Amino acid sequence: MAGSETLNAAELTAAIKNHALELGFSLVGICSSAKDGDKDFYNWWVDQGFAADMHYLRAQKEKRQSLEKILPGTKSAVVCALRFPGGSEKISTIDDEDKEKIFGKIARYALNQDYHRQLGEMLKKLAAYIDEKGSIPLNHKSLAYVDTGAIPERSLAERAGLGWVGKNAMLIHPEEGSWFWIGEVITTAELINDQPLTDHCGKCRRCIDACPTGAILEGIRAIDSRKCIAYLNIEHRGPIPKEFHEPMGDWLLGCDICQEVCPWNEHSLKRSRKNIGAPPVELVDVDKILAMSKEEFQTLYKPRAVARAKLSGLKRNAEIIKKNHS
Repeated sequence: MAGSETLNAAELTAAIKNHALELGFSLVGICSSAKDGDKDFYNWWVDQGFAADMHYLRAQKEKRQSLEKILPGTKSAVVCALRFPGGSEKISTIDDEDKEKIFGKIARYALNQDYHRQLGEMLKKLAAYIDEKGSIPLNHKSLAYVDTGAIPERSLAERAGLGWVGKNAMLIHPEEGSWFWIGEVITTAELINDQPLTDHCGKCRRCIDACPTGAILEGIRAIDSRKCIAYLNIEHRGPIPKEFHEPMGDWLLGCDICQEVCPWNEHSLKRSRKNIGAPPVELVDVDKILAMSKEEFQTLYKPRAVARAKLSGLKRNAEIIKKNHS
């Protein structure tokens, strides 16, 4: 930053947004706090047991009361979205000689390098930029988060105009659909807030009707993790209850069903626009997973979000998929 240039709130806001886009983010918006009532709803959701065995979510209740609990003096949240790699190239195909094999599906969010690392590096650069650009006359402080702290990410993103929280509890943008990751920088810099978008779910209930386990809590834009396939085959440790085996279908890791049926995502699945939308799911031979060693797992999956399920979890899931085909 040249000399002792001082930027007003509007100028600083514009500079931050431009820099976020230069870093490669697809969307950027700003708000000062989460939605009214968000903390009360979160506490209720956890108390109902909907967080399943993710005990860290219960431990976050106190910090989620306010961004001030995380960074004293917080004035703004800069929320950014990075779209999934586009669907112009197929991740995997099944050749004629492979048609007798059984393949498991890996959800699209986990196709590449672990998003925590990729977004984290980008957001740290943005946080450093905010601290530098807004340091005169005040000494601002900023912190970057990607799905790792007690941050109400989707609520902040909704307030910042990056989309609306759909009936499947996913953040939906009218052009991007829900095929993107989100992260944020909270800062003591006072910035200009964006306006939220209008909710466009309307009377549609495709996601609710398509969920094979009834995990979507109708009417409240939330999920019962205890029934969610993505929770069961990633976060859950130990055996998966038998009533969920058949509904798991071929999902080896995660589940995209409620996003695949969403009208706001259909165009990206059909048109496969370059760098926008959803790539095909990754297909993995379940027998290779069942025979995989720890060394092979580390080589193939340690840099990716797939590692979250651990090798034992993938093998458990592969066994269920194989039985579903018997």
